[in-house]
Amino acid sequence: MKKLFIISALLLSAGIVFGQTLKKDVVVGIFDSRVIAVAYYNTDAHKSYIKDLKAEHAEAEESGDTERARELETIGETSQELASKQAFSTWPVDNILKTIEEKIPEIAKQANVDLIVSKWNIVYQNSGLELIDVTDVMVKLFNPDEQMLQMLEQMKQQPPVPLEELEKMN
Repeated sequence: MKKLFIISALLLSAGIVFGQTLKKDVVVGIFDSRVIAVAYYNTDAHKSYIKDLKAEHAEAEESGDTERARELETIGETSQELASKQAFSTWPVDNILKTIEEKIPEIAKQANVDLIVSKWNIVYQNSGLELIDVTDVMVKLFNPDEQMLQMLEQMKQQPPVPLEELEKMN
């Protein structure tokens, strides 16, 4: 038992010493969540979802199903509120990332990054940390046209609207 303890202690010490000397630099991929949101909400798939939601709402109203119509109105309003927070402020885009989650590891591999986070979620950064912007690569997954790409590029140059200010506007 004593030998096991000594061997474990030696291995732990060696791991700590070698771990410190062999430490790999972490490369972080960052993205502008606002740009991802606008790219996603302008896809044919999302436009189709909204069209279907509106059609279902119209059917509910025509058939006199006021409860379902109110439900669908709430879904539409909530969806619009979420889209506004994501497109203009720094609200998380987890619902959108879910639609491309199987492609994110490939983006990380192509960009040679160890992890990918929203640039708005970085609260501290060591001066030696390398950040690589992967926004454009992620945006391409939503197949934007040239006009949309130009708009997204301009959007990157603008600061996000503080959430408190955005909520006052609504």
